[in-house]
Amino acid sequence: MEVWQWILVLLAAAAAVFVMGSIIWAMFDVLREVRLDQTARVLWVLLLFAVPLLGLLAWLYAKPRLADSSDILRLRKTL
Repeated sequence: MEVWQWILVLLAAAAAVFVMGSIIWAMFDVLREVRLDQTARVLWVLLLFAVPLLGLLAWLYAKPRLADSSDILRLRKTL
């Protein structure tokens, strides 16, 4: 193999490690999330296993919204 082919292989391996690490991080993040009930956690982990990249993007999109909604609920409970 030539040098440029080795560079492409190393870039592909680095991208694969990054994606797998991101998915593993998302799974641990879902399992640590206290605002989710057990059923929601299981569904999120199943989504991450079934469609890893799409599930990761969905979790990154939904997590800030989850934090915002809990603040609204807390305000409603105090009033």
